[in-house]
Amino acid sequence: MQSKVVNSFVRFNRWPFIQVVRQTLVVLFPVTLLGSLARLVVKSFLDPNGFFYNILGIGAWLPLVWLRTLQFVFTSVTQIFFNLLGVLACFICAYNTARFYRKDAQMAGVTGIFALLLVAYHYGRNPQMPINFHMALLGGKSLLLTLLIGYGVGQLFRWKGPDQLAVKTVTWLNVRRQAFASLRPLSVTTVLAMLVSLAINSGSFYRAYSHTYTALAAASQEPKSIWTVLLLSLALAALDWLGLGIPSSYRAPLNTTAYMANLNYALAHGSAWHVPYKYLGSTLYNSFANFGGDGLVLALIVAILLFPGSTSLHRVARWSAVPTVFNFDYSSLVGLPVILNPVFLLPFMLLPLVNIAIAAGVTVLGLIPATPYPVLLGTPGPLIGFLATNGNWGTLVFTMLLLFLDIALYLPFVRLNFQVEAQLATATLGGEHDA
Repeated sequence: MQSKVVNSFVRFNRWPFIQVVRQTLVVLFPVTLLGSLARLVVKSFLDPNGFFYNILGIGAWLPLVWLRTLQFVFTSVTQIFFNLLGVLACFICAYNTARFYRKDAQMAGVTGIFALLLVAYHYGRNPQMPINFHMALLGGKSLLLTLLIGYGVGQLFRWKGPDQLAVKTVTWLNVRRQAFASLRPLSVTTVLAMLVSLAINSGSFYRAYSHTYTALAAASQEPKSIWTVLLLSLALAALDWLGLGIPSSYRAPLNTTAYMANLNYALAHGSAWHVPYKYLGSTLYNSFANFGGDGLVLALIVAILLFPGSTSLHRVARWSAVPTVFNFDYSSLVGLPVILNPVFLLPFMLLPLVNIAIAAGVTVLGLIPATPYPVLLGTPGPLIGFLATNGNWGTLVFTMLLLFLDIALYLPFVRLNFQVEAQLATATLGGEHDA
């Protein structure tokens, strides 16, 4: 039975689109890692509400001019790396797809960039206004969309583009021939991208698309039934797995009426035991299902590191562990990878629901209080519940037990993933020209 499951996952990963996606995510990992580390520095060290900013008293000894300068420097890294991540992903995906079929990969990648920029072009009210884009379509939030565009461009080059240069010495004549031969797929891509852009700008698609994730996250913060909270969390995890989540998202509680009522009660009575909304979605999630961001990725990293060996998966887990501990997990989602990896789909989506349900049950039994107090940005996931109760040690013990449970439940899937990776390691990458 297990061998059949492994073989089915291996077949899935050998599909051309998935092969190209896996190659693209490998290239994107260093970019997302540096972006996540920069986001950690900005939010935790340089923000007045940051975890290390307050622990180290950075505001007391770092001059304001240096603080502002560092904020600009590291924020520039996060904005470029994450807000334009889709452009890079589209280029790499188109490049890899064309190379997969032994076509002109370089021109395919360039065409992919132009296709994405045309799709994301914002018309505005005046055609003479400076160039403007729907930025949500260019960033990591739209990773799946950019991968599909890149793959589609690569397929056009598969059917209409020139073959890759097979000569040992590249001459100007060869390059000129390649450029002219690429004119047909470039023209077809341009027309299709213009039509898609017209549809996006003339309808309400973009507004609905760009606000869906934020709306779901906001809805999960409200005082709804526990079943509603679970369904909303499931939907958010599904978007993250598909590559449609927000990079380095940190779902801190919103200033909703229910959240403020809980906080005001706790401050007035000096206790979190009898707040009016004990099962608020935001506090349940942030306190007990946010170990390394969505999907409890910190537990996944620990589970990987518990297996002996020094594979590329171990190296990715070690490199991405630091930002993931502080809930900046996008490099882990890309590098392991979790995005579009069916092996991790079930635990990534369901384990947060298990944690929320257990935490709600333990709260009903009166074993731990609610978690109404705000926490600092970049607080390590396992400490959020402890600090959100103003230092309840029973909550800390319960949180650590949850983390150990999550690690144990991730272990079978990690073992399965290692088996799939072992078979894929010997697979040859290539398209229809392979023997």
